Amino acid sequence: MVCHSHSAAFAGKIAIRAMSRSELNTPCPCAHQRAMDSAVRRHWQPAASLQGVMPAGWWPWLSSSDSLTQRLDHAMRMLDGQGLRVRLLLQDTGPARRDEARMLGIAPRRHVWRREVALCHGDEPWVIARSLAALDLAHGHRLSTLGEGSLGHWLFRQPDLTRSAIDVSRAPLRLASTQPLARTASLWMRRSMFSHGRFRVLVQEGFTPRFQHALEL
Repeated sequence: MVCHSHSAAFAGKIAIRAMSRSELNTPCPCAHQRAMDSAVRRHWQPAASLQGVMPAGWWPWLSSSDSLTQRLDHAMRMLDGQGLRVRLLLQDTGPARRDEARMLGIAPRRHVWRREVALCHGDEPWVIARSLAALDLAHGHRLSTLGEGSLGHWLFRQPDLTRSAIDVSRAPLRLASTQPLARTASLWMRRSMFSHGRFRVLVQEGFTPRFQHALEL
């Protein structure tokens, strides 16, 4: 159980930088840490089931259903005025992994549209992301023209956008790209499905140690 002082301190969406360093670095009680370690595993779990178990500083980042791109950009600008930069690592067609194919409702190993990026503050990757969509539904949306633009910005401009419940895992996000940034480790991963009409895209996001360090989580 998270103590009351921690819950109150982290209640705001992007209030982290406004808080003192000592508040952010205050260690959770040992009992809380043990409970988190035993409850949060490497397989996917609904984020909602981990409220009060997950470290309070991480909770708004992993469970929020609004635009992560906007949240990251805001947090970066509060640090030094420098906004988010999208680094494109891969954009192609290739096979979906078994769990990804199941989420998309397609046969295992079927080829899909794949996009992998690093969301960076300067040259430092805070989040790495892997997004996939069925080929027959992706082609009509000119997603190949995104380049180093933000998929999140495009998605959240769609008026009929819906988002599934968010799942969370402690397993690292693995990318298919061979670029050096694709080897960035992640501490937490989350995934959800966005739907816009018949178009559906699975978005998986891995939060890196540099993100944790920058926000003192």
